[in-house]
Formats: sequence, C-alpha cells, structure tokens
Amino acid sequence: MTAQNRQFKRLAAHFSDRLISNVADYPAYHKDASEITAIPDAILFAESETDVIDAINLCHTDNIPIFFRGAGTGYTGGAVPSGGGLVLSLERLDKLELFPDRKMALCGPGVITIDLMKTAEAVGLYYPPDPASYEESTLGGNVAENAGGLHCVKYGVTKDYIIGLKAVTYDGRLLETGIFTEHELFNLTGILIGSEGLLAAITEIAVRLIDIPKPGPTILATFDTTEDAAETVADITAQGLVPAVMEFIDGDAIACSIAYEPVIDIHKAEALLLFETDGHNAPDRASHIFDICRRHKATFLERETNPAKTETLWKIRRNLSKAVKASTKDKIAEDVCVPPSKLPELVNFVALLNKELPCRVNSYGHAGDGNLHVNFLVAENQNIEPTLLKKAITRLFKKTLELGGTLTGEHGIGLTKMEFLELEFSGETLWQMRKVKDLFNPVCLFNPGKMFRAGH
Repeated sequence: MTAQNRQFKRLAAHFSDRLISNVADYPAYHKDASEITAIPDAILFAESETDVIDAINLCHTDNIPIFFRGAGTGYTGGAVPSGGGLVLSLERLDKLELFPDRKMALCGPGVITIDLMKTAEAVGLYYPPDPASYEESTLGGNVAENAGGLHCVKYGVTKDYIIGLKAVTYDGRLLETGIFTEHELFNLTGILIGSEGLLAAITEIAVRLIDIPKPGPTILATFDTTEDAAETVADITAQGLVPAVMEFIDGDAIACSIAYEPVIDIHKAEALLLFETDGHNAPDRASHIFDICRRHKATFLERETNPAKTETLWKIRRNLSKAVKASTKDKIAEDVCVPPSKLPELVNFVALLNKELPCRVNSYGHAGDGNLHVNFLVAENQNIEPTLLKKAITRLFKKTLELGGTLTGEHGIGLTKMEFLELEFSGETLWQMRKVKDLFNPVCLFNPGKMFRAGH
C-alpha cells in the first residue's frame, strides 16, 4: 500500500465507492475556467451536510488538503486542486426552498444561479445578482467570489442579498451566521462572503429576495471610439442617473459576439453600450440616457420595449464570454475595477495595449461600477512569450491602481493574482487579512496555496 493510499484509507472506508480515485476520468475537476490544471488525489461528491462534516473531519485527521468546487466557472484558479488532495464537490447540495411571504429562499451551495432566479420570478420575486455565467455558476461559488453581474450598478452584488450562512469549519464544527443564529456580535456572514474557499465549507445559504421591478426600455448605442462610449458612461454617472444595467463592450468584443451569434445587424463599431431601465420613472430615465448618448456622438441608437426583442439585444452581452473564447486559442481573462469617472482612461489604456502587443486585447464589463473584463487573446498561429503577457497584465494592474481602482471586480484572487496583492495592499493590511485566514483555517486544510503567497 502506497503512502497516498494509506492517507486516504479512512476516507475510502467511510465513503466506499463514492470516493473517486480514478480521477483521470473526471478531467473537468482538474481545472476551472482559468484553464490552470492540477491533478487531485481523489474526488468526492458530497450529498449532504453530514457528508461535508465527515469528509472534513477525516481530512483534518489525515492531513489531506481540501479543494471545494461548485461549477468551476471561476477565472482565477480558485477551484483548482493545486496541492493534490481531495476535490470536495458541493454541486449536489442543491436544496431550494422558497418562502414568498418572507421574501427569502434557503439554498444549497449547488443551486444554479438561474434556477433560483426563475423559481423566484414564478412567484413575483427577484434575485438580482446575475453573473454572466448565471446559467452554469452555483450559489456557493458566487458566495465564495462575491460575484456581481449585469445588474450590480443598481442592485448590488452577492453580498447584498445573503442574510445568513451555514458553514463547516476546519475541525468539523457547524458555524451558523445571520438568520440561522439568534445572536451574532460580529458580521461573520460578511467575512465568509468572498473568502474564496479559504475559511469554511458553505453548506446552506439564506438569500434575500425583492419584488420584481417594473421593466422599462432597453437602449443599445454604438460609437466610433471607445473614448466616446466611456465618456458617455461618465456623464450618465455624473448626472445621477442609475440604469438597472449599463454595459460596455469594445469593438473587438462586439465582433466576437456577432460572429458567435449574429443576433442584430449593426455596422462596425469601436464600442457599444447597453442599458436596461426599470421602475416607475424608467421611460423618463431612458429618454435622458438616449439624449446623452446622442450628445456623445452615438452612431447607432435603438430603444426597445418588446421583451422578446430586448432579450435578443442582451444576447450580444450574455454570449460574450463564450464568444471571445471561441475566437481564439488561448484567453487570459482579467477583471479590474476603477471609479466610473476613470473608465475613459482605463479603456484608452486597454486600447493602447491592443496596439502595442502582438496579440489581441479586448474589453467589456459593468460600466456602471467601473468593472472592466480585459482579455488577452492568443491566436492559433501565435507563439507569444509568457513573460510578455505577464508584463502587460502587470501594467494593467498598475494603471488600475493608479486610477484609484482595485485588482479584481468579481473574479477574486485565487492563484492568478496573489503575487500582485502587494501592489494594492500594505504589508500591515495583508498581515491582518492573513491573521483572519489563520484563525479560521490554522492548519491550511482548505484551499492551500491560494490568495496569499508563502511568507505573506
């Protein structure tokens, strides 16, 4: 018996044939959307909270690192089993109970985002956080990364709708926060949200729901320059207008989306803005936005109220992640965030990178809060030195911080950004954050090697 087999002996005895050791048959569980790949020693699909507790206790006893996984839609390697160990999938914990009278739902971490949205909408309620991966991403993953989405400019992100959590600690104890406990001196819910699987295993999520807002017009505007589009966003923000959604897409990303699915016939444009309005004064707000777009030299403007046609317009944005990936051999996706007033400078910098680098660089994102997804795209016939791309990404991060922004809008830190944390945070701040991690996860049982570099 090998040392590895001895280490997993208790897990295998407890879970029998449910513990998967032939991991080669499950290649999807070796990586996430970052395409970083590492081979785990075993995989376990938890089917209950008890399974999670038992697995953690056994792994703690035998010093087996645990890597939690939902749908694997993250872009920073957060679900990658970078240290061997056990991939503990929570995707089968998919309980979904709705309480319309209390405007809330109780969900397992494996609930797919769109399933919660559709279940709520069936009774006139609304769950606003809608990451682009909402048809695939799980709520557990959304909590781990504090995912945003298209509606974040008006309605906020995941943390604004989580009212309680159940989670299992490194020593197998059940931690209850928010509505699951009668007394809570510290905001433990807030600490767990966005912790990227480093602190505890989320087993249940209490979600706040709101009434479905009255829909208003959707506006699509194209521009001859990215600067005109970004200045439009800055002007709308400065005037205090808050659309439900305000999305920016640059010319290369537009071309990718139209090539992927030609849902609308628009002439070549260097930038596109999509707006969704809602609420009692939505028509007036839409008219104001329409006028601002016209003043900023919009080359094409469309205002739509028909739900079916509106959904067609939004496919341009919803398809983007898959469309951009389909257009190239390799895609490195970064998500930086700046104050909306600084968005023009950021998109101009991305355009500069696109001119200087031998590969394509495009961008799109949630313009209302300055969250820009920047993609470095390497074609099939290109062989680009990795250090060149790393230098370009470092320049992007430094420019973002220079503009008063942050290194990540919603993708998290994981493996891909941990070496850059020192650019944004002081040594003291990093030390204090590390102390929080060490308090919850003192033996580095959960997601070791993520977020914090060794010695930091």
